[in-house]
Amino acid sequence: MSKDISGISQPFSRLASSGSALRGILLVGAAAALLVACGDKGGPDAAKPTGQVVARLNGEDITALEVNAELQGTQIPPNMPRREAEKQALSNIIERRMLMQAAKDRELNKKPQFQLLQRRTDEQLHVQALASDIAAKVPQPSRQEVDKFIDDNPFLFRERKFFVLDQIQFLRPDNIATLGFQNAKTMGAVEAILSGANIEFRRQPASLDSLGANPEFIREVTRVLEKNPNELFMFANQPQGAPAPVMVVNEVKETRVIPFTGEKARTYASNFIRNQKVQKALAAERDAQRKLAKDKVAFQEGWEPTERKPADAKALAGAAPSGPGTAAAPTPASPELTPAMPAPDSVLPAPAGEPAPAPAG
Repeated sequence: MSKDISGISQPFSRLASSGSALRGILLVGAAAALLVACGDKGGPDAAKPTGQVVARLNGEDITALEVNAELQGTQIPPNMPRREAEKQALSNIIERRMLMQAAKDRELNKKPQFQLLQRRTDEQLHVQALASDIAAKVPQPSRQEVDKFIDDNPFLFRERKFFVLDQIQFLRPDNIATLGFQNAKTMGAVEAILSGANIEFRRQPASLDSLGANPEFIREVTRVLEKNPNELFMFANQPQGAPAPVMVVNEVKETRVIPFTGEKARTYASNFIRNQKVQKALAAERDAQRKLAKDKVAFQEGWEPTERKPADAKALAGAAPSGPGTAAAPTPASPELTPAMPAPDSVLPAPAGEPAPAPAG
């Protein structure tokens, strides 16, 4: 995700709470004063930075490579020259390092909470590096693989479907199996069940584009609707931060076919296949490491990991797909072992409207 460059030179002030905004400004002002003075250390005869070294703070070099890394993923405004953005990034680095030294001078880095956070951050960086290394070694699929994927999944390409839905969402209750959803034939009946059980819900128009959805999910939905176009179907998802899986009941009000073909479709298919291969490679590495560590881990009684079960996703008429999330980037059991990849903005279908445009090649 791109970052806005506005405020890039004042990271410390953003960390300050509103109650301490003045203190944050004063500290940043002091840092700016030090920034002007840091180049004077060593007197007029001190060697000025040259080449790849763009600045020096307390005798420590700051390189152009570090500045570029600071700018990575940053959205530079069109009217801002690249060099101005680089200068702001450099100021950000210098300010951060001065504030880091101030924290060390107060021995804040010796506090237990700091050391816990430092260790966790270090672990995450190592896992991310491993994931990126594994992903980089996964080759692009062959032309034959791409052709086969497109032929095997017509509902993503030449028969791409766009569903206009009437939708009800609610948090999954523990007694969902006893509420009688299997007998509900209309959305009104679903509302009556939820109201009778005092379960809060939300009903709204929504839409679902088969492009980008899990192919297995779309295949199951298509199978259900072919038998009965008025059949209700329900799936479960658990968005990040949700206290329980979100159950989503749907009735298809309209189905449109919007073909997705040509080179953009081939590029999309190629990326989809490769992402699936990356996920499999990551899962294989995770499983291999778990096996290696099996005999090396000892748990206190009661702390053994609980076996995870997949989220419940039963349709009103029987077994149902597990949700529309794209299969190119499924949620792994170990979320840290996942390289940066495009993912849908939401695990739930979008509000009703026009179909999203085909992905750019």
